Amino acid sequence: MNDETKWLNPDLKARYEKNLADLKRRQREQPERYGASCLPFKVIEEWGVHGIQRMRLIWLKTNHPQELRELMMANVLEDHLQDIEDRTRARAAQIEDELMERRHLLNRTDIVQTHPEITDRDRLFGMKRAQADAMDMAIHEIVESF
Repeated sequence: MNDETKWLNPDLKARYEKNLADLKRRQREQPERYGASCLPFKVIEEWGVHGIQRMRLIWLKTNHPQELRELMMANVLEDHLQDIEDRTRARAAQIEDELMERRHLLNRTDIVQTHPEITDRDRLFGMKRAQADAMDMAIHEIVESF
C-alpha cells in the first residue's frame, strides 16, 4: 500500500500495519513458506461468497469502496460479513414474528374462531409471504446500511 493513500479509520490502519509487520517477520523466519507475493490480508471477491454476505459485499463495493478496501486490508472483512449475515437473519426473524402477529397468521384459537374464512392453506401462504417480506425488510435495514 502506498504511503500517500488515505485511511478513513485509524484503527483499521493500525491493524493493517500490525498484520504487515507480522507477515514481514514470518517472511524472514520462513522464506520458503511466505514468499514475496504474500499479502497480509485475505482477498475476498464477490464470487467467493454467497447469499447475504454477497449482497453486503456488492453493496459495500458500490456505495462505500474505501471502507470495503480498509475492512479487507485490515483483515476484518470476513468477520464483518458474517456479523451482517447473523444480524440480518436475527432481524428477519423478529420482523417475521411481528408480521405474522399483525396479519393474524398465528395458529391461535381466538383468531380461528373470529376469522373462520382463514384456511390452513391461506395461513401457510401468508406465513411464506411474511417470511419473504421480513427478509426483504431486514436486508434493507441491515445489509444496505452503514
